[in-house]
Amino acid sequence: MTRTITTPRPRRRIAGLAAAVTAAGLLLSACSGSSSDEGTTAAGGGEDSFDAISVQLSWLKNQQFAGEYVAAEDGLYTDAGFEDVTLTAGGSSATSAEAAVATGQAFVGISSPLITAPAIQGGAELKIIGSTYQRNPFALISAASAPIEGPDDLAGATIAVSDSNTLVWNAFLAANEIDPADVTTVPLSDTSMLTTGQVDGYIGYTTSGASALVQAGFDATEFLLADEGLPMVGEVLVTSQDAIDEQPEAVKAFLLATVQGWQGALADPERAVDLTVNTYGKDQQYDLAATTLAFDRQAELIATDETATNGILTVSEELQEGTIASLGYAGIDIAAQDLFDLSLLDEVYAENPDLLS
Repeated sequence: MTRTITTPRPRRRIAGLAAAVTAAGLLLSACSGSSSDEGTTAAGGGEDSFDAISVQLSWLKNQQFAGEYVAAEDGLYTDAGFEDVTLTAGGSSATSAEAAVATGQAFVGISSPLITAPAIQGGAELKIIGSTYQRNPFALISAASAPIEGPDDLAGATIAVSDSNTLVWNAFLAANEIDPADVTTVPLSDTSMLTTGQVDGYIGYTTSGASALVQAGFDATEFLLADEGLPMVGEVLVTSQDAIDEQPEAVKAFLLATVQGWQGALADPERAVDLTVNTYGKDQQYDLAATTLAFDRQAELIATDETATNGILTVSEELQEGTIASLGYAGIDIAAQDLFDLSLLDEVYAENPDLLS
């Protein structure tokens, strides 16, 4: 049976998306990667077949998307029925995942609840259909010689925060009932602010945080904000309500191949890193050791006790509630049913029980 897929456009209030996405798109930045569009699947088939699609990545091509690289390289998207799948790099000047999906440029986008939720509130008919990270990667990094081990150590500290991370920092303070006046917050320029003693800590990402500084010769430590009041998922997969309603088999096919791709990446980290450094992120001239370290840290965010039970990309009801609460601390009030629709991912696992074997 052949099902033709077209990249859908939400039906209402597209205009309201622009302002929401523009404002929200400044919230997150991530590790550097490649801006090339290498790595599309060849035409193929299966019981169902679908037209070519584009996937809008949340950032430049780095290890964050290694599962998608494996899915493309191993023909998993082709096996799922897609004629072609293009992985489109994001970046500071790129179209956001929300805007790309809402305007029909992409079938699926990868983003953050901090960006997706405001876009939905602005009128975009989008839903999160899965999440790569069970725990968001935000971390507070400090010197091991003067460690900040949790919220109780923050009084009187000076913390560097980039503009893009201000919202999550303020949410963290609110979640832990910390008066912003009790902490000195300064703009983050680079990590040398910590290594030279200008600040006591900074907000960054665990994939390029304390472990990377230790590798570079500076003894550092960190804690995840996800473990201290902000249990929010990260690197979420977003599609349109139209796709969920009108092209569910295509959405399920994409989810199936992506789950399999991430299983392959986690099972063979060396290959996942090689694809990042030498193929998809080749233009960025990544350091192999640093990328390996980042992938290893990332794997801890992806493979958890919950995913061992429920499967890669799944989001438990508890994590949905934690994400909604975390967004509330950021001043974003949205209901779980308005942000998440995991029904098709549930069907993927029900129809493919071997995924959990």
